[in-house]
Amino acid sequence: MNFFIKKHAYLLAILLFSFLPFITTFATTLYPYTQDGWTHLAREGAFFKALKDGQIPVRWAGDLNYGYGMPLFNFAFHFPYIVASSFIFLGFGLVDAYKLTVLSSFLLSGISMYLFASEFFKDKKKAVLAAVSYQFFPFHLVDLLVRGSIGELFAFAHLPLLLYGATLFWRKKNRFGILIVALSTAFLLLSHLATGGIFLIMAIIFVLLFGKDRKSRWYFLMAVILGLLLSAYYVLPAIFEHKYTYGDLFAQNLYKQHFANLSTFFIPNFFNIKSLRIGDVPIQIGLFSILALFLSVIIFFQEKSKEAKKLFLFCFFFFTASLFLTQQVSSFFWEKMPLFTQFQFPWRFLSIMGFVLSLLSVSFLSIPFFQKKIGFLVLIFGIVFSTIWYWTPQLGFIKINEVDYWNYPLNTTYFGETDVIWSAGPAGSYPKNRIDVIGGKATITDFVKKSNLHTFTLQGETKSQLVDHTQYFPGWRVFVDNNEVPVQFQDEHWRGQITFFVPKGKYNVVISFGETAIRIFSDLLSLLTIIFLFLFCLFDPKILKRFFL
Repeated sequence: MNFFIKKHAYLLAILLFSFLPFITTFATTLYPYTQDGWTHLAREGAFFKALKDGQIPVRWAGDLNYGYGMPLFNFAFHFPYIVASSFIFLGFGLVDAYKLTVLSSFLLSGISMYLFASEFFKDKKKAVLAAVSYQFFPFHLVDLLVRGSIGELFAFAHLPLLLYGATLFWRKKNRFGILIVALSTAFLLLSHLATGGIFLIMAIIFVLLFGKDRKSRWYFLMAVILGLLLSAYYVLPAIFEHKYTYGDLFAQNLYKQHFANLSTFFIPNFFNIKSLRIGDVPIQIGLFSILALFLSVIIFFQEKSKEAKKLFLFCFFFFTASLFLTQQVSSFFWEKMPLFTQFQFPWRFLSIMGFVLSLLSVSFLSIPFFQKKIGFLVLIFGIVFSTIWYWTPQLGFIKINEVDYWNYPLNTTYFGETDVIWSAGPAGSYPKNRIDVIGGKATITDFVKKSNLHTFTLQGETKSQLVDHTQYFPGWRVFVDNNEVPVQFQDEHWRGQITFFVPKGKYNVVISFGETAIRIFSDLLSLLTIIFLFLFCLFDPKILKRFFL
């Protein structure tokens, strides 16, 4: 035990510090209220119910939108809800599952940043400093306790893990690094497609700059491709079926409302002044990040190491580019790059600033005082406790009736991201019946509803027309005694709902949600990649040994 503690003392210290922002959260059974938190509780419940119904992969949230359902998980990230579902499976409620999920993301980000920085710098003090700076970068804490953005929190965790795998491979030719890169690439995109995509581009540029040889770079790119294929089941349908939603219509100009004044990033907001926030989001980069930035500029002109200069230029480029994209002057760039509108909020680029400024924080160690043990401790404690006002949810705590979120009626989105274009918009009330006969004469019995499957028995005295009060989306099909019948979804009286005809007689009717051609193709890509990675590990004992030890 003593040997373990001594060997991993720095990492354990980072984890210990990382628990500090959670003291108030776990000191109460109340829910830490955040801007997006309420949506995550409802989504946790919907995702878990879909898993119980046998949806693999999960795409359809059957009880949301007043029971009309919606293709929420065809577009919303998966990784955080997979983690939350594992906690629910173990017996935790929605609130506790949420708390444990965000705690997991935060601890993982500290571990992964320490592993990456330790492997990259080959200096434990620099690794600790970079990891602590990353953990306590203000926007990281804002995502945690102001916004409640669990997708971005996991993106924070997977970026350094990806780079750790890359560095491990090019430094030690350890093929375990390839597996880490592939998995973390997939997890990054499954955590937050927009932020993960930007992070991935930055990671690729980092490896192209710092990879030791062409072979290492090629292996890294191959591993990234494996990660893309692994996440294809989610990424490709999210991209190609996005056209069936109102997402672009409502969100395409959203960025225009969220540009910030340049000075706002640099003025400390210790008293949470509203004028220093954008949409109630604090966007400061923090006192120690500012000091690290200016100190690194000074050191750059004195530095003789080409590697150190290259690192500074990489970090400074991404910092200034990110800062530029948060300013009104960059609006022409947003207009010319439609994909950027999926990023929605320019201040999201603070995530990139947080990563590169954490790497630049090692410049503090050029000062002799901080090289000493007492000076290093003063620096670490200064970085940690300079963010103490972020450690309590700024919107406070509330008592949650979890039943309300297990049976949540709304759609959990803000900008029409998953509202289907054939519908009249989000539903406003529950239908009186799940299935109605709207033409002819028939009786419905034995109705059973799951998130992705509706079954019932129909006794028709005449040819009948029926409406299933479910929002149509590609993948819904109707079978009458195992024979597929045509589906309509543009009836002016039942806009966007599933309507179909059934002949006279008694029939077993099945209405099921399944995979479209693009989804089947994407599922196959992911499945084949899983098999390949399994065989890759199986036939390389060193990888298995590293994975389990």
